[in-house]
Amino acid sequence: MDHNSDVYSLANYGLKLAERSNSDLKCAEIFFGKNNHINIEIEENSVKNSEVGDDYGTAIRVINKKGSLGFAFTNRVEKKSIEKMISIALKMMNAGTIDLDFKNLPNQYNKYPDVKNLYDNNLKNLEIDESLKYVEDLIQVCSQDELAISQSGNFLSNYTKTYIFNSNGLFITGKETSCSISSNIIVKDKVSNETSFGYDWQSMRTLSEINTKKIASNALEKAKRNLNRIKIKSMKVTLLLTPFGTINLILNPIASAINAETFQYKRSFLIGKREEVIGSNYLNIEDNALIDGATGSSSFDGEGVPCKNKKIFERGKFLKTGLLHNSYTAGKDNIESTGNASRNSYSSIPSIGNSNFILKPGNHSKDEILKDIKEGILLDYTGDSPNISTGDFSGLILHGNLIKNGEIKEPLNKTMFGINLLDLFKNINAVSKEFKIYGSFHAPFVKVKDVQIIGG
Repeated sequence: MDHNSDVYSLANYGLKLAERSNSDLKCAEIFFGKNNHINIEIEENSVKNSEVGDDYGTAIRVINKKGSLGFAFTNRVEKKSIEKMISIALKMMNAGTIDLDFKNLPNQYNKYPDVKNLYDNNLKNLEIDESLKYVEDLIQVCSQDELAISQSGNFLSNYTKTYIFNSNGLFITGKETSCSISSNIIVKDKVSNETSFGYDWQSMRTLSEINTKKIASNALEKAKRNLNRIKIKSMKVTLLLTPFGTINLILNPIASAINAETFQYKRSFLIGKREEVIGSNYLNIEDNALIDGATGSSSFDGEGVPCKNKKIFERGKFLKTGLLHNSYTAGKDNIESTGNASRNSYSSIPSIGNSNFILKPGNHSKDEILKDIKEGILLDYTGDSPNISTGDFSGLILHGNLIKNGEIKEPLNKTMFGINLLDLFKNINAVSKEFKIYGSFHAPFVKVKDVQIIGG
């Protein structure tokens, strides 16, 4: 499948076959995908599973003039299998539901953005033996600390290559690599026998950027910071979100709420809010797929549409153009796709996903922001999620600490918070200039005033 001429020949044959086989066909798309991966998992601070795998195949989408969709895929990239796949997809289309909201698949594009450093040859050629060295670093950090009693985590590398063809003349191909490492360490206090966990992870495009010891050390530090938790009284105080907390309470919910499909089905708390100022001046968010070397970057999306940088919020204003679209939802709104079609593999139809989702940094350091807090809560992690339809968010603070006179104090036990996201956005009164990157999210520290805390 690495031979462009072979893939092109099969795609051209498949598209022409689909067009000949059904006169009611409006458009068709053939997608080829290849993935090579290495996955190593650790449990109880030792390697429990390792695998080297590859997966490649092709899929077809066919849509008739009434918008009825047929989809099929196969992992055998040969003419006979493609013929059978097309036959199945056309039968599904004929039996499918009419959808007059469907307009068309993307047209041919003459130019795509040049996004650099999305591919690392060292990752493509990585062997399992070399990968084990990264996992051994995780194990070493945990085994050398007297409070650490266990660790789970994994190392994952991916090389992907895709080809997209459609009946409107579109053809694009590209290759990417990625690598991620994660660590979840459990610690135990020898006096109180209380246990706690800490988690950290990293995902990068190139192998040289992965720092396994730092990730394990961060997880260990978080676990220790959460030992010997205390109960506090209920109060309304300032909340300081770590980058993890910012993703949990701000970026992830907004990414879900501006998904055009969610929006069109009126399942978003941001319905009716476009072109309104619904947050403070510190709420500045963009979805930028054009950052060289970033995990969420790409020159084209899962349908072959060129990617771009899109402003979502500007000085608290939810912009009219602030929704993320694929070709279907864009057609429904009679606009161009934003290049946010997302595909997990050849075996799935495109959905909608964010690229690099960024809350822009502020002008003050984290230490300056922390110093100004006389009484507050540092929130790093809650396992709960908001109601995207209403924006209501109440959750248990699983990793959080009391702040007194600008210093981070005891961790919290049985402590909850409650706030509507629209109130949270308005109450943001500081954003740090430091930020961390977790996969496709770029998140600073964020200070939020007047958050209701429910004590144990």
